Amino acid sequence: MSFIDERKALTREKRLSTLSHFDGTLQSLDDEVQGTEIKQRIRTLTQSTYDEILYALQVLSGIEETAIVVHGAVGCAASVLYQNRQRTVHWYSTNLNERDTILGGDEKLRKAVIRAYEEAHAKVIFIVGTPVVAINNDDVNSVILELEEEINARIISIPTDGFKTKAPVTGYDIVLHGLLRYVVDRSAAEAADRQDFINVVTLSENNENVAAIVKILRDLEIPFQLLPQFANVDNIKRAGQARATITLNPDEGGYFAEELEEVFGVKYIRTSVPIGLRGTRHWIRKLTAELGVEDRAEAYIEQQEERAQGILHTRLLDGHSVFLDIDLASAVHFTDFVEKLGGRVSGLAVPFIDLENRTNLNKLGSLEKSIPVVIANGQLYEKSNVLQKHKADFYISLNDQVSFAAQLGSIPISLKQAGILGYEGIAQFVRLVEQSKDRQGSYGLPDQNSLYKASWLKKSSNWYVKQEVK
Repeated sequence: MSFIDERKALTREKRLSTLSHFDGTLQSLDDEVQGTEIKQRIRTLTQSTYDEILYALQVLSGIEETAIVVHGAVGCAASVLYQNRQRTVHWYSTNLNERDTILGGDEKLRKAVIRAYEEAHAKVIFIVGTPVVAINNDDVNSVILELEEEINARIISIPTDGFKTKAPVTGYDIVLHGLLRYVVDRSAAEAADRQDFINVVTLSENNENVAAIVKILRDLEIPFQLLPQFANVDNIKRAGQARATITLNPDEGGYFAEELEEVFGVKYIRTSVPIGLRGTRHWIRKLTAELGVEDRAEAYIEQQEERAQGILHTRLLDGHSVFLDIDLASAVHFTDFVEKLGGRVSGLAVPFIDLENRTNLNKLGSLEKSIPVVIANGQLYEKSNVLQKHKADFYISLNDQVSFAAQLGSIPISLKQAGILGYEGIAQFVRLVEQSKDRQGSYGLPDQNSLYKASWLKKSSNWYVKQEVK
């Protein structure tokens, strides 16, 4: 049975045995994730960090012709302010207070949805659940059924609550589940003919990365639509009519692509993240082989790689060690990228590992099995501890929380707003490394004004990570 037949998306822990807490070596992690189920670990101390609600809001903010109603305290919607800097987002908060937590906030929800419809003229209105709703047990579905008879818009519940999962990537699944179940046109599942375009699934990629992939697709004259970022409601509706679906990161968009294949018969082109020469080459070849334009692709790859080789020969990281904070799917080719620039990956931090992406560990064969590996969403105290004991010349992260690394003697590089995908990403990353090396003297001295006490940095780095006991 397809997952979209379920009313709610399963958490990553239930669906894929996702592990979000680990501290050890690459070898010990490889040993631990073998078998049919991954044994869970817990933290006895956890810093506040992103949860599935924030991941869900990030995706929803990128869909056009929609409005978002955050059902909870006004603070739960604060992250949409950040998204509003990047694009126009129509969002509303039900602003629940202490009384609503006890007696319920159904009436405030009705008013917020009606206001969103009247002001934003949205085709789809998303109601995002929060911890307050999980406490007061509001019947959101009853409100939806009542209001859909009054207004000409689709209303979809996004049931996040911040309690049920330690893997915030579940927030992506919850949104994708809602889109598949309530927006994608089900009649496409019976259609014999496919339209001449592909779905390109993008969730966390910034504008620079998306632009790099769009350039490749346009250069190769491949018709496409981006989903769900940069898509409108009609784009999502016709996702089931595409020739094929490809993701920019299978760890994030695989759920959407797999369900489109199983339910709608849209071919899922399984490939790796298009990072560096090897990753980009693999991504293009898998895509064009499915579409039957391999000859055009090979000429393009040869041309682009010849230009990129001149950049990589700079060997900017020659002799330098790099601690890499990146998701596991991206790490496969990013480590190769670092090595082509002369660097050596001396440590790794990833947000999670599960039954599907654990095979990527075997693709990290060039790394020493003894390097430290931390699985952590946020948790800078843990990363600081590891970095203190395993010094690295560079700390390169997909996140924007990197300044702590400068206090431990590393040059911090955040890829949050930078481009690293495709051929354009090669040049952009090299420029970013050059700029960071030029600013090296401005980062301060190691161990000055550290965020954490020396007593913590001397402890074992896995002090707060324990085996779960059932």
